[in-house]
Amino acid sequence: MVIERCFRSLKTTQIKMTPMYHWVPRRIETHVRLCVLALLIERVAEFCCNRPWSQIREALDRLQVTKFEDSSYRFFHRNELNPETVNVLKSLKIKVPRQVLKIEKTP
Repeated sequence: MVIERCFRSLKTTQIKMTPMYHWVPRRIETHVRLCVLALLIERVAEFCCNRPWSQIREALDRLQVTKFEDSSYRFFHRNELNPETVNVLKSLKIKVPRQVLKIEKTP
């Protein structure tokens, strides 16, 4: 039950997946492996940050990117980070993303 919850949590944050029902043994085995991997990611993050996953996820959910567009350009801008989010990223040894992530000409 804990492993399935971890998988659902991971699935709704960064990995965009749709529900899939598994009947083939190979797919069932793969699903179980992904669930265990999700649990491992949560536990490593909790260990590195010394806080529960719910707090880590809440801090990371505050990291947002906004797309701005005009007739010539489109760019992606990261929001201002609060200290808690910066601390979680540093604890996980993840570089803080640049303020402007990408600039491209609109077609």
